[in-house]
Amino acid sequence: MTNIAEKYIDAVNRADIDDLMALFAPTATLRHPSGTYVGVEDIANFYRTVVFAGQAVTEIETRFSDRDAEIIQIRASSPLGEPGQYVYAADIFTIGDDRIERLDIYYR
Repeated sequence: MTNIAEKYIDAVNRADIDDLMALFAPTATLRHPSGTYVGVEDIANFYRTVVFAGQAVTEIETRFSDRDAEIIQIRASSPLGEPGQYVYAADIFTIGDDRIERLDIYYR
């Protein structure tokens, strides 16, 4: 069974804003080191201008799941960056009604 985190990574890697936003609840909150984004329009703008602009290619290294939460450790790279250079993050998803209600992203 594909979970929210896997669908999220798939949509990010394909830069598919429609599929990505379909995973978020209308009033979702995204907390990222660059700021807090509330609602799908604000969140969509973040992905268009930051993540998709950087052409991120992301893979899940580790995944933890519970009833209403998923946590993934990811490794991301960009063809715009140095070869072999990765960014590592932990994404914490709070899930309600099979949609992302809150996503907290932390970098190491």
